[in-house]
Amino acid sequence: MALMHLMLGLPSRGVKPVLLSTPPAKPYRLLYSRLEAKGVELALSRRGFKGFLYWIWLFFAVIRAIKRFGVNIVHCHGTKEAFFAGLAAKLLRRQVVYTVEGDPLFEMSLSPEKYSLLDRFSLKVFWFLGLRLADVVVGCSRWMAMHLKRYGVKALHVHNAIDYERFSSAASKSREHDTPIVISVARFERVKGLDTLIRAAAEVVKSRPDARFILIGGGSLRDDLEALATRLRIGKHIGFLDYSPEVDKILASSTIAVLPSIYEPFGMAAAEALAAGKPVIASRIGGLREIVIDGVNGFLFTPGDHRELADKILKLLEDRGLRLRMAETARETAKRFKPEHIAKQYAEIYRSLLKAAR
Repeated sequence: MALMHLMLGLPSRGVKPVLLSTPPAKPYRLLYSRLEAKGVELALSRRGFKGFLYWIWLFFAVIRAIKRFGVNIVHCHGTKEAFFAGLAAKLLRRQVVYTVEGDPLFEMSLSPEKYSLLDRFSLKVFWFLGLRLADVVVGCSRWMAMHLKRYGVKALHVHNAIDYERFSSAASKSREHDTPIVISVARFERVKGLDTLIRAAAEVVKSRPDARFILIGGGSLRDDLEALATRLRIGKHIGFLDYSPEVDKILASSTIAVLPSIYEPFGMAAAEALAAGKPVIASRIGGLREIVIDGVNGFLFTPGDHRELADKILKLLEDRGLRLRMAETARETAKRFKPEHIAKQYAEIYRSLLKAAR
């Protein structure tokens, strides 16, 4: 998604983007239409591909796009994309920019999935070769750029772009409910630390029994999280939803947003919540520390400390004036992640790269 958000702003910076993609799923068709209206060339496959067939398609699609559209730079997001698209680009002597949005080896260690030896080996190969194929590696945050040093990679940093127009527009049409609603948009996986939020919720409802919590994301831990809420006797206070294309509207009608992750290279959901005018409470980790300014547009808390999180949720729920001041600041600070602003930084990288290659 970050790459498509970036493309919303690139045409305004004199860059002609070409998006290689399989046909979009229904929830994303509107975004694709907006991309096309902005001047993005959509190079879509005639049908969807799964598994290894997708990577074969991508490899040859990059070659065709370079020849058809005169592409100078191939910009990749994702571990396997960086390898297959990067290899195709290098065969035709084109420059490669690779935006790294996470460490796949670290993420694999946190994943509940069981990886075979072949899966682990192939992921490491794609990861290291993708990094080596890139002419410029960009971390999605300062934290991510620093983290890449452990692999001997010197990376620039540019924050991810968000769909600012979408989230700020939804916010302008909504108002707070009388019932305080705490929302978290995150996959139901271990790295998102949602068990910490549920334990914090149990503390919050002791003082604010009217509070409601909405968790949106879906994932492998849904049953476990629901069971935890039941054990803590707060099941009626928490709703669990799969990811919804209406998340901007749900977010806009909430009171505050929480992202209790234990690992977060950037934190797209936090930046989107700010754009929707919501104070954000987030873990003091990774890229979240570059999005949430403690005491200004939200609060930071120690990862895993549910009591500290509960205290900060209650502080915002009880102090409407503070909440409204933070909400106003949230909208302003989120402008840093507008597509046009992030596109300006990437356009400078592109031009520097082409100049150096002459």
